[in-house]
Amino acid sequence: MDDGIKAIIIIIAVFFISLFFFVILIEELYVVFLLISIVLVFLLGYTILLVITTNMDKHRIKKDWEKVEEMKKIKPPSLQ
Repeated sequence: MDDGIKAIIIIIAVFFISLFFFVILIEELYVVFLLISIVLVFLLGYTILLVITTNMDKHRIKKDWEKVEEMKKIKPPSLQ
């Protein structure tokens, strides 16, 4: 599994764990949950953006590498 996907899963898990502890168990600390959730939303957005751009870069590099492999197959004209 990709590291970015693992990071997204961990961020969502931390969100739900903090929701459970700070809102359901200790109802007075909902402000702490709001602060944590604000940070987690920005972190989640950044991580998703990072995963998307990394996958796009991998795809572009793969296409460039295929072009290089095709160029290797073409024989240069013989020198006379």
